[in-house]
Amino acid sequence: MRNRTWVGLNMLALLSTAASAAPLEDKDRLDYPATFFAAFHPNNALDMVRRVPGFTFQPGDPELRGMAEAAGNVVVDGKRITDKNFKLDQVLERIPAAQVDHITLIRGGAPGIDMLGQPVVANVVRKAGAGTSGALTFSSGVYADGRITPGVTFERSHSSAPDRRIAFSLSLSRYVETKLGDGSRLRTDAVGASIEQARIDAASGGTTGFAQGTVELPGLRGHLRFNGTLTWTDYKKHLVDHVFAPTASLSTVYENLGGLAHGQAGAELGVHLDRSFGSAIETETSALVRLGRKSYLSRLDAPNVATLFTERDRTREALTRTRLRYAASQTLSAALTIEGAYNWLDTRSGFDFNGTAYALPNGKAHVTEKRVDIGVEATWQMSKAANVEGGIHAELSQIRAVADTNERRFYAYPKPFLRLTLAPRPRQQVRLRVAREVGQLDFSNFVAAASLDKGSIASGNAAIRPNSAWIAEAAYEWRAGGTAVALTVRHSWLKDVIDRLPVRQSGGGALFDAPGNIGSGREDDVIGDVTLPLGWLGLPHAELKLDGTWRHARVTDPTTGAKRGISNQKPVEFTADFHQDLPRWKAAWGVKFDTGWRTRTYLFNEVDFNRTSPALTLFADYVPRPSLSLHLEGSMVLGQRYRRVISFYDGLRGNDPLAYRDDRRLRLGPSVSLRVRRAF
Repeated sequence: MRNRTWVGLNMLALLSTAASAAPLEDKDRLDYPATFFAAFHPNNALDMVRRVPGFTFQPGDPELRGMAEAAGNVVVDGKRITDKNFKLDQVLERIPAAQVDHITLIRGGAPGIDMLGQPVVANVVRKAGAGTSGALTFSSGVYADGRITPGVTFERSHSSAPDRRIAFSLSLSRYVETKLGDGSRLRTDAVGASIEQARIDAASGGTTGFAQGTVELPGLRGHLRFNGTLTWTDYKKHLVDHVFAPTASLSTVYENLGGLAHGQAGAELGVHLDRSFGSAIETETSALVRLGRKSYLSRLDAPNVATLFTERDRTREALTRTRLRYAASQTLSAALTIEGAYNWLDTRSGFDFNGTAYALPNGKAHVTEKRVDIGVEATWQMSKAANVEGGIHAELSQIRAVADTNERRFYAYPKPFLRLTLAPRPRQQVRLRVAREVGQLDFSNFVAAASLDKGSIASGNAAIRPNSAWIAEAAYEWRAGGTAVALTVRHSWLKDVIDRLPVRQSGGGALFDAPGNIGSGREDDVIGDVTLPLGWLGLPHAELKLDGTWRHARVTDPTTGAKRGISNQKPVEFTADFHQDLPRWKAAWGVKFDTGWRTRTYLFNEVDFNRTSPALTLFADYVPRPSLSLHLEGSMVLGQRYRRVISFYDGLRGNDPLAYRDDRRLRLGPSVSLRVRRAF
């Protein structure tokens, strides 16, 4: 059986055709030169990263507090990105492809590279030398309902030496929220009999813009990088419920994120310093300050009902992180990391029903967090076929919340980890990992929220604790030429899971839904990635990428005591991406298929089921000359369908009977977009 397996893998390698320039292999590194990506006509570093065989890009989450937790799995010139106002994909989009020398795929750790807590990291290495470049991009999308989403982005960069760069970019665009469209709603009773029927008209979207600048230069006996960002986002939602049975009526939900003078705005200033002390010691130091502001309004107008919810938030974040690395030899190195953070939130929420104001649980809150993370790590290259990394971090934090009650809590978490990378054969790699991970609290969990289209108000929770997990993970990777197959299996022992639970208004008032800790649980994940060139099928310069994730979690429901999944978790995600280059016509085309997703959210008096339909996207690229590229894309070619089924109970689920069920089905038609990029 084993021999048959190896024969099958070897045949697959023979069938697969190599890309235009094969990667250069060196132990745990795979170097993909810029020529490897030339067939895909990339515009920027993000386009190139997404074409790395067997690599699944993770953009990170800048909304998470801290630097390590917010990082994705890509570094630039071996250094982490300090900009937290953007996800990693947005940062990579601003690096022109012409500035990329090569991309190194690092598997299992490498000297001098901060792995960001990831088993696999892509390092985008830019070209050295002087030069000036820029680009002007115009885009516009047209939706089936007539909405148009124009956008414009201007980018400019100048390098006078390998260690001196200046770059800035400006962008302004319209966007559409694709999970809202026109459709229908059916309300049934506990036995399925129709109670109410309605036609729905819904649309949402807004405007977003940013200005960003970066300066790199020698300084403080090292290399300095400064970055500054301003962002602004507006949002509007309009949903009209036309009830036609049993009697006619009309209700309207309107949501607004502030308008031109308010909205959601943010500012950030960051600095990063790299410095070496001889050949054995080097340091990386990063610091940043972020300011944020949000103004939100939601209003429901219905027969005999007028409801208004308002929210105003202000946030601040200050971070600093230093990493000192000592290389004892070419095979052994150690690192010390210290990260400190201060976070601040001030929120005010209001609720008005038919002209009467009602206090919300934790509707006014002031939250601060002080946190420090100290860690020591070591990397040992035991042999050409084995690499081990290990270490421990200690996280100490103090959270103070002034809301309905005053809370001051202290937390201490040890976070050990061990990673082992093995290469039993030249084309194979096995990675094993054991670690304890601690989540970072989402400050939005301290804030009251409203979903007036379904008639629910959620409380904030000032007593929430960070979730944590022990993780055991095994990954197998096989490569040959442009073919790559990777499979990861992970088991997590969860503690202090953050989900939904009921909280009572102060003074023994009404129950409200709120985020909170519901105890322990477990989760299993299987992640698969396949990259397959299709030359053996008679499709030259063609490639197919398959990415899939399966999740299964079990926790204890705080309302019923029954076992269930985690709220709002997607159990299955899968995408298939086909791309073919047509060199003769200086063009390329492709198809992307997404199976859609489904989630369940468990509130104390309702269960929400959400599902999107599969999505098909077609695209074509045309590059008449190196300085001009056109991208035509048809999104949601089959139409995007969104279904939300809410089961409402008369009281607590498990104790009280089902009252009624709302089944809302919306559809958004296809859209066509054109992007024209002129480089200079």
